Amino acid sequence: MAEQSGPPVTGASLAKRLRELRRSHFSDAKITQLQLAQALSKDEAVADSTLSSWENVKTPTLPPRSRLSAYAQFFATERSLDGEPHLVALEELTPEEQQARDELERELFKLRAEDAGGASAGRRFWRFDDDAPITVICSDLRKSDELVLGPLTEEDNPNYAELYSYGDLDALFDLYGHLRATNPDIPVHIRRGTTNVDLPNHLVVLGGIAWNEVTRRLNDMLALPIRQVEDVKIHSGEVFVPAGNPDNREQFLPRWREDDPGTAEKPGVLLEDVGMLGRLPNPYNALRTLTYCNGIHSRGVLGAVRCLTDPAVREDNEGYLEETFVGSDHFVILMRVPVLGGQTVSPSLKSPGTVLFQWPGNASGELT
Repeated sequence: MAEQSGPPVTGASLAKRLRELRRSHFSDAKITQLQLAQALSKDEAVADSTLSSWENVKTPTLPPRSRLSAYAQFFATERSLDGEPHLVALEELTPEEQQARDELERELFKLRAEDAGGASAGRRFWRFDDDAPITVICSDLRKSDELVLGPLTEEDNPNYAELYSYGDLDALFDLYGHLRATNPDIPVHIRRGTTNVDLPNHLVVLGGIAWNEVTRRLNDMLALPIRQVEDVKIHSGEVFVPAGNPDNREQFLPRWREDDPGTAEKPGVLLEDVGMLGRLPNPYNALRTLTYCNGIHSRGVLGAVRCLTDPAVREDNEGYLEETFVGSDHFVILMRVPVLGGQTVSPSLKSPGTVLFQWPGNASGELT
């Protein structure tokens, strides 16, 4: 399948920058379009003629964002030229090279957005320009030792329904409809686990580690700036703590009526959950994305989804991401998710106090 171009182009700033990178970024080496195309073809082939169209300042085509991430990965380190030009694996980049990669990716995404007609045209969080398949991975309630599932989750029951054993159904229902509407020509798969066929796709992980082995495996592969741990004070979910936090002293906790979380048998009244939204390169395929929509409870998962699907807050939240991360597909946010009258309120990221934690916090990658 041919590379898919992005929105209509109104400028050529990105084309000029891509040509400049190839010709003069490495002072002692001029790279041909063929060499660069071969280097960028590690996960999925790209032709040198396609690179030529991306560098054409008269009639430029916009590369998919995943290809710009690969550009940033390549030009982040001169080690890309050791032997034949190639991509150095993300996990092999030094902290300095990772910072250079992140800064260059933000620059290229910003130029892409400007050439497409402005920042508002540059980011549609749930739109995937490369038209690659999407797999949504949900928690499997059958993995719980505490929940009692009804007979309709048993496969030999005539009224068996597979979805009864899926976690976070509110979030799944909301997200699936939005993904299908935003990507009408792309297959969207729903899984309780995943297979080797799914792994190279765009991955969206709903829910935490408790009933989701895939989430646990992905977390182990990535150096996430935030992690979830059990806490004796919270019987109903795992709390978030910053990575490298000694003894888990710094925690991001939900809020309960009268500060009473209750017991495992009778939880307290939840007033505010914590949701996690993250986007990173897919460790199984750097040309695809991995998106986390997570929470301490299901309320947090739903809030993480709705902050970018609910028309009431979606545009402002898209703007927040664009202003904060300049279109980068490399960030993690923790947010407050209010619960009012038993209903989950869609978080507004621009409202004071909503964002509890974000990474990277600035150009140096410091946490906030």
